[in-house]
Amino acid sequence: MEIRPFSAEEMGQARVLWETCFQDHPTFLDWYFQTRFQPRDGLGIFLDSRLLSAVHLSPRKIKLRNRVYSSAYLLALATTPSFRHLGLARTLLTYALRHLAANQIFFTFLLPFNIEFYTRLGWGAWADHRLFVLPATSIKANNQFRLPPALEERYQFEQAKPDPQPLAGIYQHYLATWDGGLVREKEDWTCLLLDHTLDGGQIWLGTPQVGTGTYQTSKPQVYALVLPTSPLGRPLLRELAWIDQSLLPGTVFGGTDGKVYHLTPYHLPETQPVYLGRITSVRSALEALTYPPLTAQWTMAVADPLLPENNGLYQLKLTNGQPKVTLKNGGKPDLSCSVGALAGLLTGQARPQALIESGALTVYGKNLGALLDTVFPPTRNFVNEYF
Repeated sequence: MEIRPFSAEEMGQARVLWETCFQDHPTFLDWYFQTRFQPRDGLGIFLDSRLLSAVHLSPRKIKLRNRVYSSAYLLALATTPSFRHLGLARTLLTYALRHLAANQIFFTFLLPFNIEFYTRLGWGAWADHRLFVLPATSIKANNQFRLPPALEERYQFEQAKPDPQPLAGIYQHYLATWDGGLVREKEDWTCLLLDHTLDGGQIWLGTPQVGTGTYQTSKPQVYALVLPTSPLGRPLLRELAWIDQSLLPGTVFGGTDGKVYHLTPYHLPETQPVYLGRITSVRSALEALTYPPLTAQWTMAVADPLLPENNGLYQLKLTNGQPKVTLKNGGKPDLSCSVGALAGLLTGQARPQALIESGALTVYGKNLGALLDTVFPPTRNFVNEYF
């Protein structure tokens, strides 16, 4: 067996394996394998030129703690049915992480089919991901769309065509309200909207309301991506984004009546409500992160179940927030953690105390827990892509 990137001639095998393991619209896959999935971004395990297992390392730009980095979205990890339960997925993931580290990608992410499978292999929580259930009356026959009162007070919604141009600017403003998430470029929008419309999804644009029954014809300020049908028999809100900074971001809306309105979270069968992140190189990750402007120093012992080269004792020294990372040969650590726990700390999705209580983080130094809270403050992260 050998592990390597695909050649152009082998992409046909990659598609056959994809179609064997996943159920996606043929029109979407036609576009995906022609445009989105380039041979150099795929890795496969081959036996005598036969593809046994594959994964797509889709290049993306992400935001971590309000700074943009190059990353890769691990997609469509699949193994030929007759070769499953032989450890090929683990082997391929290990190779993929090293491949990314060698290409200066220190952080990768995925939407897990099974959270425990990946957390055992060193992934940690990174970003929220979920749909929201809407009332059955959300979509009306008169081309009107209903959302929580906090939005209806401000906007009139009308259905729109799948044009990324008016959506991209709104999303850019919306992403600015989050600490972490996915930076969408032109191809990302094409992928999202093609997938959405092939699933029967609708796009609703909201323009600001001025006065009673009068609406200005300015550019849209909010959009909603809606799936009219769902396993629950009710519409699902796939994504909601807006420019108005006075609205509370996320899942809660504050109305002018002083009330707070909640949307009901939901995730589709065989999906999870969280994205997981994985550090490929501990040293590179510690050096790349943005830190608060403080001066401090400690050592941490990191354990990685897939990459022994990440195991070790790291000294992190901050001088006015500027990091210096040194790999130590010996000595006692101030703390020890799994590489998955470190991913949660670096992204801000996991809190030190919660990691301590779970056993993923052990603190030996006095008052170090309070320091970790300062160095790795909590963040709000959101990703909402299936491909």
